[in-house]
Amino acid sequence: MERAVRAAVPLNAGDARIYSLLGEILRRRGQDEAAYAMFDHALVLASTEIHALQWSIQHAVEAGDYRRAAQQLDAMFRRWPERIGPIAAAVPGVFSDAAGYEALLDLVRATPPWRSRLLGELSGDAAGDAGFAARLLQDLAVGPSPPTPAETARLLAGLFKRKQYDLAYRTFLLTLAPQEKDLSGYVFDGGFRQAPSGRRFDWTVRQQPGVTLTLPSGDGRSPSGEGLALEFNETPVLRIGVEQYVLLPPGAYELEVKATAVAADLPKSLLWSLDCIDPGQPVLRADVPAGDYRDRILRYSFSIPQNCPAQVLSLRTKAVAESWSNRYSGRILFHHIRISAAQT
Repeated sequence: MERAVRAAVPLNAGDARIYSLLGEILRRRGQDEAAYAMFDHALVLASTEIHALQWSIQHAVEAGDYRRAAQQLDAMFRRWPERIGPIAAAVPGVFSDAAGYEALLDLVRATPPWRSRLLGELSGDAAGDAGFAARLLQDLAVGPSPPTPAETARLLAGLFKRKQYDLAYRTFLLTLAPQEKDLSGYVFDGGFRQAPSGRRFDWTVRQQPGVTLTLPSGDGRSPSGEGLALEFNETPVLRIGVEQYVLLPPGAYELEVKATAVAADLPKSLLWSLDCIDPGQPVLRADVPAGDYRDRILRYSFSIPQNCPAQVLSLRTKAVAESWSNRYSGRILFHHIRISAAQT
């Protein structure tokens, strides 16, 4: 076979695949030096010849030339993005030492077009341990190209799936944008100042039948434009669609809610609910009053038990089935919701 391939060289001197094939023949014979010379020549002719690229990356890693390996990985992912998934599982091992990691981090900081896809694969099931992706995002956060909310959201979802709640929360905090840091607390953005980002530990808002949700509320509903506004539409309401994951260690706490209501009719109640998610068990049910009131402060005491590593805070009703005899109407504006450690 080698003779036939070499015979084809004069007629196909510019075809990188010929030299890549020769390199593979030589590699299988154990002639590594000659093989990698052929792979290198193939890449001179076509920098994205896939077979030569794969072996050249491996050779660079074996030689400790991580900068070259990262550059060639960039070339591969730009030309062959479908290779990102199969290769992602090997990335943490290949770039695990200090020099390799720095080379990869510098490459990802340059925001190549494949960055989000690779970070997503590193966050998914195929990656095994998502700790490598968490480290990457945390380091990106202190550089010129911090992770996007979508990149962070996918990693946090993967960490939740693995029940790595502490690492998820630490990553969330360390990847906050500078303007978000003062929103931190046991409840993130408890003043409802910014739109939801899709990340765990931030608010999630899903519009549901019978109620219109606005976050932040806007100038027409609140003097500051902040807050969570609910406007009921004279229909039954089964779900509200507002929730946030929180991470409270065992202990005693107080939940404080500041709200304003206008003609709020809540036939099957409206309440803030706090539940352990692993295992699922209720912690708090805090009813929100119906009627008319302004800037009312509501306080509720509760305790987080042992074996409750993460919780979900949600706004809900007690309705279990739709009934037109239980129609919600009126408006409620939540100015803030806070959780603080109980005073001893």
